[in-house]
Amino acid sequence: MTNLMKLHTLLLMLVVSSAMILGSCKKDDAIVEGDKTALTTLIATADAIAAAAIPANYPQADIDAFKATLATLKAAAATKLTQVQIDNLVVQLTEALATLNSKAYGYIDESLYLNAGWHFDEGTGTTATAFSTVKHVATFTKGWVALLGADAALPTWVDGVKGGKAIYLNKGAHLEVPYTTSFLPADITISAWIKMDIQGWENNCIVSQNYWWGYKFQTQSAGKPMFTWRINATSAADKDANSGIVTPLVWTHVVVSLNSTTKVMKFYINGVMVQSYTSANGIDAMTRTLSFVDGASTYTAQPFLIGSFATDTEIAAKPGNFNWITTANVASFKGAIDELKVYNIALADGQVAKLYNDEKP
Repeated sequence: MTNLMKLHTLLLMLVVSSAMILGSCKKDDAIVEGDKTALTTLIATADAIAAAAIPANYPQADIDAFKATLATLKAAAATKLTQVQIDNLVVQLTEALATLNSKAYGYIDESLYLNAGWHFDEGTGTTATAFSTVKHVATFTKGWVALLGADAALPTWVDGVKGGKAIYLNKGAHLEVPYTTSFLPADITISAWIKMDIQGWENNCIVSQNYWWGYKFQTQSAGKPMFTWRINATSAADKDANSGIVTPLVWTHVVVSLNSTTKVMKFYINGVMVQSYTSANGIDAMTRTLSFVDGASTYTAQPFLIGSFATDTEIAAKPGNFNWITTANVASFKGAIDELKVYNIALADGQVAKLYNDEKP
């Protein structure tokens, strides 16, 4: 009798187990599987990144964490999933990739630190719109018309440093952007690719915000990158990349950074730091007040200029500041500019190197 009861119990368990299994199969069969094409492509990309990730580029702990997450997501992706589940895996893997990228040595979070940036890839029209969070519009403008007359020119489009387009400037041609405080951060890095026509063009101005009453970034007559900035109510300072010279007719990456807190200024050419200055060399914080009165002159915020020193209106209003300008010393850029960026931090050496390697041809 006891054995018979055990047999009945066993049969009952088998029936219940079979029902559970069949129920599970029916439930799985009921899933409408979604399209995994995007997920499969993303996994392939993630696999390639995981295989290439080395401690020279990322902290080992972050590499290990990414690979563990990837393995978990790949295991989930191998099962039968609804479209919602697939989409969730895409989101999770995208976030994991972004996290790993943020840990890369030299990573710059441009959503936080890029105040303005232009690719200049429009290739047509008379404006260039920034790709940064704030879509600053730079308008093509003739400059130095009183000096150059009919020879004053507008910017033109040319081939860029890496397959896109760039702007070409000559004969006073420049771009003007309405001023906002984002163009005058406490700490600043200016990055650009330039291909200047000649080395000996004095005051070859890449960008200017109120010239020496704010700052300007240029190359000087020897071809060295140079930065001028206002340090107090009555004084400006300037420094150049003493040991760095830009070769004409060659696309060259030039960067200047100023940390107003540590009072350190650095110049870079093609990703390499070529000159560093500290407070012992006269580096001081940049003054950020553009509206003031100096003698008989009233100063206000001017447009942010790409490729020129000052606007025609400013020159006409303050001729004494610009009596040195001649056709041989126009103080506007002569050549091409591409991938212009203004950051609100002083980039570290590794960040500049990564920026150059990411953008170079």
